[in-house]
Amino acid sequence: MFFFNKEEVYIGYSMEEFSKVRGILKSKGIKYTYKVIDHSTQWRGNGTTRGNFGSIGMNKNYEKHYVVSVKKKEAENAKYFIHSILHS
Repeated sequence: MFFFNKEEVYIGYSMEEFSKVRGILKSKGIKYTYKVIDHSTQWRGNGTTRGNFGSIGMNKNYEKHYVVSVKKKEAENAKYFIHSILHS
């Protein structure tokens, strides 16, 4: 089962890097899943963070958190390709 047999190979806040990561994995035929966590819409008490406090003081660059996971047996290859595309 893929859910229990996966490893996170990219965690970041940049949509540009996230797009590059997805692109390289797709081009190399590595299947992946991803999550986008929007910190401004997380529920806190009686509403969302943004609904309760507005967006004052929130850094827009860190509002969304991107996580990409692959099967454990493909993790090393995925990390290699991700590193090559992000640090070239």
